Amino acid sequence: MSQKFTGTVIGLKSAKTATVELISVRLHPKYHKPEKIKTKKLAHYEVEEFPLQLGDKVVIKSSRPYSKNKKFLVVERVSVSR
Repeated sequence: MSQKFTGTVIGLKSAKTATVELISVRLHPKYHKPEKIKTKKLAHYEVEEFPLQLGDKVVIKSSRPYSKNKKFLVVERVSVSR
């Protein structure tokens, strides 16, 4: 069973690799105040299939390891940045 996440593209410096920022909200255990948790994931994408730009919203899913740190694949582009 693969995991799916929706995030924002924040980096396109490497070839065929997108850095995707995932934001989730959780309650602090003691103070019960919502706090944002930001994580960065490296995702593989094909340039011809998904021409990405910074700020695009994308859906990524877990897949086979493409490199040491890259274990996700861009499935679709949800919205385009302007």
